[in-house]
Amino acid sequence: MHGLIDSHFHLLEMEKKGIDPKKMLIDLQEAGFAGGIDIGVSENDIAIRAPLVAPYTNIRTAAGIGPWGADGEESVTAKAGRFRHNISGFRIDCIGEIGLDYHWNYGTPSRQRILFEEQLALARELEVPVVIHSRDADEDMTAILETSTFPHGGIMHCFSSGWALAQTALDRGLYISFAGPITYKNNQGLREMLARVPVEKLLLETDSPYLAPAPHRGKTNTPFTMVEIYAEAARILGIGMEDLSMRIRTNFANLFGSPDRS
Repeated sequence: MHGLIDSHFHLLEMEKKGIDPKKMLIDLQEAGFAGGIDIGVSENDIAIRAPLVAPYTNIRTAAGIGPWGADGEESVTAKAGRFRHNISGFRIDCIGEIGLDYHWNYGTPSRQRILFEEQLALARELEVPVVIHSRDADEDMTAILETSTFPHGGIMHCFSSGWALAQTALDRGLYISFAGPITYKNNQGLREMLARVPVEKLLLETDSPYLAPAPHRGKTNTPFTMVEIYAEAARILGIGMEDLSMRIRTNFANLFGSPDRS
């Protein structure tokens, strides 16, 4: 655990699975956790999440409405406007997770795209990076990336798409982050994808409480499984764990500043 960065986890979602986030954060710090990002999923969760991470200078806070926010009939522009109001007054290090997910058919593709683009514009206004969710939406995601600017960078999180989208993201200056699925037996293609990403643009994550790596697959995930994810990534890249963890810490610092901003 010592020195490892987890670039994507959800404290409130872990709490729903029976994990005490306050105790887990204490345990992580005692184990040498180097830092990471607590990720938002809705327009109004920041008020609950911000106090949880406030004591920890090495944990960043992201806020965003994911593509699931496109469900329903209400104007997604109105939702984005409320979100803008709700996060005012809080320290927001990143807008995310936001993006497109056509696998689950949230709302309509048009509503998802509008919600995504509204929040990309907000990130540029706030001068912060973005964390992007993309599933089964490569064509539309590529088109949006190609016509957007990312002056403060961002992350393609839990990457599972094709190389064409990865290359577009890299061309736009984004980082590519991989999670527990790189450890799954039948995901050789994903491991090959990781090997192609330049190490200076690579990040790793747990996406807790989801996608626990082998041998924990099917269980509630936590940032403590970073050890297995880093070990597999190091094996794929043919480098040592310490070298990889140093590289990831550098990449995280290049995007968000020093992991410990105290």
